[in-house]
Amino acid sequence: MNISQKSAFRLMSTTVLSTLGLLALAASPVQAQTKPVKTEQQAATQTSAEKTKQQVLELDTITISPLSNDQAVIDAIASTSLISRQQIDRIQPVTSADIFRFTPGVHASLNGDDPATSINIRGLQQYGRVAVTLDGARQDYWRVGHGSGSFYIEPELLKQVTVIRGPVSNIYGSGAIGGVVAFETKDARDFLNDGETWALSEKLRYESNGKGFLTSTTGAYRFNENIDIIGNLNYRDSDEYKNGDGDYVRWTGEKAISGMGKVTMRPAEGHELKFGISRQKYEDIITGSSGSSSATLSRYDADTIVSTYTGSYTYRPDDNPFWDLSVNAYHAATENDQYQVWPLKNLGTTRYYDVSTSGFRAHNSSRFETEALKHTVTYGLDYYKLRGRSDTDNFGNGEQQAYGGFVQWQGEYQKWLEVISAVRYDGYKLDGTSKATPTNPSQDVSLDGNRVSPRLSVGITPIEGIQFYGLYAQGYRVPHMQDVFRQNGSHGSGYEPNLFLKPEVATTYEIGINLRQENLIEAGDQLRSKLNIFHTDVKDYINTVKIDKYTTSENVGTARLRGVELEGTYDTWWGYVNLAASYTDAEMKDGIYKGESLSNTPLHNFSAALGLKALDDRLVYGVEYQSVGKVTRAISNGVTVYPRTDLVNLFANWQVTDNVKLDFGVDNIFNKAYTDAQTGWATTSDIEQGKGRTFKVAITGRFGG
Repeated sequence: MNISQKSAFRLMSTTVLSTLGLLALAASPVQAQTKPVKTEQQAATQTSAEKTKQQVLELDTITISPLSNDQAVIDAIASTSLISRQQIDRIQPVTSADIFRFTPGVHASLNGDDPATSINIRGLQQYGRVAVTLDGARQDYWRVGHGSGSFYIEPELLKQVTVIRGPVSNIYGSGAIGGVVAFETKDARDFLNDGETWALSEKLRYESNGKGFLTSTTGAYRFNENIDIIGNLNYRDSDEYKNGDGDYVRWTGEKAISGMGKVTMRPAEGHELKFGISRQKYEDIITGSSGSSSATLSRYDADTIVSTYTGSYTYRPDDNPFWDLSVNAYHAATENDQYQVWPLKNLGTTRYYDVSTSGFRAHNSSRFETEALKHTVTYGLDYYKLRGRSDTDNFGNGEQQAYGGFVQWQGEYQKWLEVISAVRYDGYKLDGTSKATPTNPSQDVSLDGNRVSPRLSVGITPIEGIQFYGLYAQGYRVPHMQDVFRQNGSHGSGYEPNLFLKPEVATTYEIGINLRQENLIEAGDQLRSKLNIFHTDVKDYINTVKIDKYTTSENVGTARLRGVELEGTYDTWWGYVNLAASYTDAEMKDGIYKGESLSNTPLHNFSAALGLKALDDRLVYGVEYQSVGKVTRAISNGVTVYPRTDLVNLFANWQVTDNVKLDFGVDNIFNKAYTDAQTGWATTSDIEQGKGRTFKVAITGRFGG
C-alpha cells in the first residue's frame, strides 16, 4: 500500500515538465488570445463591476440550503455559510481543517499527527452529530484513539463548501443535530470557459514550514453540449513542521496522493446524470493516542485509503413546475492499516479499521400559486447503512442503519413574508455484539427506535434588503456504534458497552437578521451580513464517563448551547472587508455534571480580513486576523487551560496573465506558539502543537481551446 519513491519521482517529474510547458504556452502570443478564465481566476476581460460582484460576495452565491433546494446564502432564513473556491485559493489550505478558519460557529481541527479532520459546530461534534458529505456521500470514520467522527478530504478536489448550522438541516439525513458540512467537487462546466472544448491546468505550491510540496493537475473535455468530463490528480509531500518556539512537532509529516473524475450527461431537456469517483491515499506516522506529539507513546506507520463513489440524477423541466427531482446514491469507504514501529518490542504488530457508508437520498419540489401566495412543497426520503470493522479492542464493531422521510411547505406572500413548515420521520437499527462475561458468552444484539421531528421558520422583510427571521427546529441523533458496542481496551478495566443508550434529541430556537444593501457609502459598493442568536437544548446528551475502574457511555442529562454568530462582507472598488465572529456557551443544564462545560465546546472566535485590489482587480492582497479564545478543558487526568491565541496572516493573489496565476501567503506571521485546544487530547505532549510561521507560494498555468 506504500507509494513507492519511484512512482512519486515519476509523478513529480511529469508534473514539473508539464508545468514548464503550460507556462511557455501561456506566455506565447497565440495563447494570450484565448478566452479569459472564469471567476476562480478573476478574468481580466470582465468589467470592474462584474468582478466586484463575483468577488464579494460568497453570500450571494447559489448553493444548497436548509430548504433542500438551491438558494443564495444571504436569502436563507437559517444559519448558512459558503466557502468558495476563491476563498480556498486565498487560504491555500494544506488540509480541509484550514478551510474553516473564518466560518462563524465552526471549528475544524486535526488530530495532531493525523491528516484527518474533525468538525465542531456550536459545540457539537463526533459520531454523526455533524453530517459531512462529499458530493452528497456521507463521510463517516472513527478509530481507536481520539480521532472520533473524523474524515479525509483533499482541498484541491473542491469547488466549494456549504455549512448549515443547527438541526434545521435535518432534512439532509438522520443525526445531524449539529449541522451539515457539504463538500462539492468541481464540474467540467466550472472549469471550461464559454466556447472551449477542452482545458488543462497545472498548479505547483511550496510551503517553507515542513518543506511541503503540492502538485495539482486538472483537465476537462466537452464532447458536446450534453456530455462533458473532468479529472483531477494531486500529490502532496511534507516533513515535520516547526511550532512557534522552533521545535519540530513530531509525526506531522505525510505523503498523500488523491484524484477525482466526473462525467456529466444530459440525455434530454431537463434531465441530467452525474457519475463521480474520488480516491485519496495517505501515508503518515501516528501515535497510539491520536493528537499527541509525545515521543514515548506507541507509534504506527499508517496507510489510509478513502474511496467515494457517487451517482446522481436530476429532472428539472422548464415547463413543469411540479418537478424538481433529485436522486443521489453513494458508497464511501475508509480503510486504515497500521503497522507498529514503536516500541521495538512490538515491532510488526498490525491493526486495521474499515468503515464504509452506503446510501441514497431522493427529494422533489412542486411549485404552484394561489392568489398572492407562492407555494413550494418538498418531499423526500433517505437511507444509509454504516458498517464498522476492526481487529482492535474498544472500536465498536457493528452496523448502523438509519432511514427517514420528510415533507416541507414553503409559502411566500408578496415578497415580504416567508413561512417554512416541515416535519421529518427518523428510524434506526443497530446491530452488534454484547460483551462476554465469565458466565455469559458474547451474543448478537439488535436495537431500534424512531421519532418525528418538526421545524417552523418565519421570515419578514419590512424593508427591501433587510430580513428578520425566527425558527424552531428539532433533530434526532441515533446512538453511535462506538457508544453502544465498544468494549475492552484501555482505561482501567476497559470499556463497557451500553445497550440501553437513548437517542439524543436537539431542540433549537433561533432569531436572525439578513442584510443586503448597495450604494451605502459610495456608488457601486455592497454590504452583505448575517447575524443570529441561537439557543439549543440536547436532551439525553451522550458522553463518555468513568465509573469505578471502567469507562462507558451514558446519557448524562441535557446539554445547553447558546450563542451569537456574525458573518459579513463590505465590498467596493478599492477592496473589501470580511468579518466573522461567534460566541458559544455550552454546558450541562442538569444531571450529575450540571454547570460543567462540554468537553468539545468550540472556541470563541473572531476573524477579520482586509483585501485590497490593484491592477484592474488582477491583484488582490491583504491581511487576515484571527483570535481564538481561551479554553479550559477538563479531561480524565486533570484540567488543561489553553490561553487565547491571536494569529495574523498575509495573502496576495495575482492573475499575471489570462493563463498564469500566482498565489502568495504567510501564515502566523508573528510566529506565535500555541496549541489548538481541540487537538490537545493527550496531556503527555511536551511542546506546543500549532504551526509556526509558514511562507506559501503557488503558481498555476492554464490553457484551453
